[in-house]
This record gives sequence, structure tokens and C-alpha cells, in this order.
Amino acid sequence: MKEPKIRFNEFNGEWETDKIGNFSSSFSGGTPTAGVSEYYGGEIPFIRSGEIHADKTELFLTEKGYNNSSAKIVDKGTLLYALYGATSGDVAISKIKGAINQAILAITPYKSVEKEFLANFLLCNKDKIVGELLQGGQGNLSGSLVKDINVTYPSLAEQHSIASFFTTLDAQISASTSRLASLKQIKAASLQAMFPQEGETVPKLRFKGFEGEWEKVTFDKLYEPTTIKNKTFGADKIISVANMYYKPISYISDEEYLKSYNVMNLGDIAFEGNKSKNYAHGRFVENTIGDGIVSHVFIVLKPISKQYDLLFWKYLINYESTMGPVLSRCTKHSTMMTDLVVSDFLKESILIPSFEEQKYIGSFLQNLDRQITLQSQRLEKLKQIKAACLDKMFV
Repeated sequence: MKEPKIRFNEFNGEWETDKIGNFSSSFSGGTPTAGVSEYYGGEIPFIRSGEIHADKTELFLTEKGYNNSSAKIVDKGTLLYALYGATSGDVAISKIKGAINQAILAITPYKSVEKEFLANFLLCNKDKIVGELLQGGQGNLSGSLVKDINVTYPSLAEQHSIASFFTTLDAQISASTSRLASLKQIKAASLQAMFPQEGETVPKLRFKGFEGEWEKVTFDKLYEPTTIKNKTFGADKIISVANMYYKPISYISDEEYLKSYNVMNLGDIAFEGNKSKNYAHGRFVENTIGDGIVSHVFIVLKPISKQYDLLFWKYLINYESTMGPVLSRCTKHSTMMTDLVVSDFLKESILIPSFEEQKYIGSFLQNLDRQITLQSQRLEKLKQIKAACLDKMFV
């Protein structure tokens, strides 16, 4: 039966089915010859398949490049359908006017089908369409294949209601995405402003009531190595250092093997030697979740200073701008990992504020993280709602 599982109350009756080619016109573009400098760097946005959702493009064409190629201009608001490679089956309403290449099909529906409805139908059925037309493998679609896709659709009035619903939902997702990006930018800027940068002894931004230079302290006044072996914790207290949460490992249940694990108490820090674009020499991660155990491969240090705010050190000990230069001098590099030379690390120094200022900074950054977490959860919930509605509001 050609009816969706969820429907607006005022609509009933079966939906119709027709091929895209019977109710729309379409075209794809082309690419100017690569390596011809006079074809690129102009003012015409060149939209490629990975950019159909974007409001800007990486490449721009000159008039000469456009005229000497098969590239085609699409207006803002045109339905764009990705044909090639990993983006095959992706669909979007263009946010800009620009030229498209051969990997994109521009589709203009006629009277019987609304553009926004068609876009959401194609999105809802993306996996099915790509799976059937490409036999489940990665490859290229074509204009003729897309024209042959069957679309099941209701009256224009119902299409409009469905399209309006998803437009509102998409606007909420977009706003939530922007809010999340803004919060992350605020956090990055706050870290940079609230911790002294290289060559400085005070931060650029401070809470009212705090002044004077931060104190230079060697790490041996702040931490000491701890190698307490596990005697009491089970597999349910294994800590993932990378993500800082309890990650029970089902295949590790042997009590003797668990005794090889190191105890990591609340406030302890562990060195993770994985190199990445964000951490060139590895990084320290503070235990903020509670007592537990970590693999013996991790070096664990415990705080010994009485002037130690848990939240403040969570951020400072993990901040690359501060810790990167320190770790560059006290780690040894291997192929994929870095090894910490503990004795060298403890000789290094760091600038720290008073205990009271630590608490202010830690609390502020923790509050930012809470907002980021809540916004991430809201965004994920909105995406789940959209996925569920796509599944139930189309045939």
C-alpha cells in the first residue's frame, strides 16, 4: 500500500509513483582542463560533489575557464544530486550560485513534485538507491540512471506540508550545529587567553581580583610517579585513557592478569604516547571520573601539591600550547608512539596561578564543556528525529 507510516491528519489516500525523468529536467556539468592557470582563480564558484551542502567553494573559475569547458551554471536553490564516488546519492539544495562539474546532476522538478519534497525523498532512500544502482559497491551514478529512479509522492499540498516540516527541522539542526561550533571556538579562544602563552608570565584574560605573575614551578613539586599494582579492582574499572571513561573489556577477566594493571586514582595523570595532528609528542590525560585501573603500558603520576584544583589541571595538563614544548624535550620518538622520560619531565617547569585562581579558571572551562556536551546531545537528538521521520514519512 502506497501510504507512509506517519502522516499529517488532514491527508489520506494512496500516493502516486513515477520516474524522475518523467516529471523533471536535469543536466550535469564539466571540469576545465586541470593545470591551465588562466582557467582558475576567477570569481565563479566551482561546486564539486563534496561541496553541494556548502555555502562556499574551494575553487573558482574564470570566465575563460567556464567558457572553455562543459561546466554549467546553477542558481541558488537548485536541487543538486551527487553522482560520483564516496558522495554518490548525496543530495542538497544549493546555497549558492555557481558552476557544477560532471559529478553533479542538477534536477528541476515540474508541477507534480516539489523540489524540497524530492530532495528529502532522495535522502530518505539514499542507501536503497545507491545499493540497487551500484550493486552495493562504490562507483558512479549517471543522469540516465537517476532519471529512471521511481519516486512515490502525494498531492502537492501534502508535499508542501512534509517539505515545510523538514525545512523547519533542518533549520533547527543548522542552528544547533552553528551554536556547537561557536561554543568550541569560544573554548579554544578561552584556553588561549586564560593560559600564558610562550614567553609570557601572565594570561591575557583574568578574572577580577587576580593579578601578578604566575609562579614558575618544576613538575617534581607537583607530581610523582606511582606504580601501585591492582589488587582490588575488577574489569569493570578499566579506564580508557584516551576518552576518560570506564571501558570494561569482556575478554579480560583473569584476576592474575588484572593484577598487572596500574591503579589510577582520581586526579592522577597518565601519559598517552599516541602522536596526532593535535598532539605532536603525545599528551597527558587527567583522571576526572574516579579510581580505577589502566594498562601497565601507561605511565601514571599522582599530584602531590596541596594547591591542586582538579578541574584546572584537567585543562592545563592537556593543553598543547603549554605542554607541547615541554613534552618535546622529555619524550623519545618511535615509529607511532612517543615514550616519556619521567626523570626529564619532572625537571621541566610550568607557570601556575594561585589555588583560588585555579578554581575560577577550572570552573569556567568546565561550564563551557557542559554547554558543549548539552549542545552536542541536542544536535544528535535532532539528527535522530530527522532520520526517524525520513524513515516513516515517505513511501
